[in-house]
Amino acid sequence: MNIIEELYYGNIRPCEKSIRSGSQYAKALERFCKIEEKLGKELKGKKLKLFYEAVNTFNEMAACAEFESFWTGFVLGARMMNESFDKNAIENII
Repeated sequence: MNIIEELYYGNIRPCEKSIRSGSQYAKALERFCKIEEKLGKELKGKKLKLFYEAVNTFNEMAACAEFESFWTGFVLGARMMNESFDKNAIENII
């Protein structure tokens, strides 16, 4: 199977993220979860609802940023591949 087929059939999932134990991301996630748990216990009613609305909105923004980064990386990679097959570009370098 080629990479396009792998993407199509869901064998490649660019948005999935594995988290290495002890990484900077894992540590930040752990801190966030502790803070979220504390606020969840202290906030009630409308304030708790507003807190979770803010968290969900931030997650939505982060997902958009991740997609834009993926898209940019994909486009740059495609441009590099395109240039690597451009005979004129190679002749200008040599």
